[in-house]
Amino acid sequence: MPYQKRSNLIFPLAGIRTFVAAEGLDEFIRTLEKDFFAEVTVKCRYKRENEGTELILDINCNFGLTESLHHFNTEDWGGVACNSSGNSSFDNAFARLREINDGNVDITELSIHFRDTSLVISKVQDYSIPEQLGAIINKISEHFVYFTKGLTEMPYEIFVPVFEEDPKIGTTKNDPNQSFFDHWGLYFEDDPQLDAMVYSLESKTMEKEDFFLLD
Repeated sequence: MPYQKRSNLIFPLAGIRTFVAAEGLDEFIRTLEKDFFAEVTVKCRYKRENEGTELILDINCNFGLTESLHHFNTEDWGGVACNSSGNSSFDNAFARLREINDGNVDITELSIHFRDTSLVISKVQDYSIPEQLGAIINKISEHFVYFTKGLTEMPYEIFVPVFEEDPKIGTTKNDPNQSFFDHWGLYFEDDPQLDAMVYSLESKTMEKEDFFLLD
């Protein structure tokens, strides 16, 4: 299902996407495909202000979210660390990518497309996606029963994170107070208006709220 621009959510990603090269990118993609058992496509965007490259990654899996979470919890899917037990293959591959590009590469958006839903993660601070990807997937597992309405309905899109905009001060990119683990945006097929349900990780509840797209 193609994504639609919706006017009630804040996404930290904005701007024109262009194709540029990053050293070692092919090796990094091969690691992702092996760890996620998936096909990976990548777009790159060059940032003139810091001479860095931002990656937009799409990971396409031929199985459902429930199956992936089962294998994630048995530590044989994803190749990412969700605790302090040590570096994972994903951590090592991204560290190598950063090293050979003098630290001037980051993941600005990562989407994992399953058969039954898509998980879309936008960065909140520099290097926040590679540093927190394992923890995000772990939270998906912990909150699965709540955001699926007691295992009765799977959202077809999950956006991590969304923010409520303060009309007085707006929302600032790279705000250190922004977190992946406050609110997520969920879309369900049975919603005739395609309004987002905003899921609170703290209260484990869903509400329809006024959120805004950050352009």
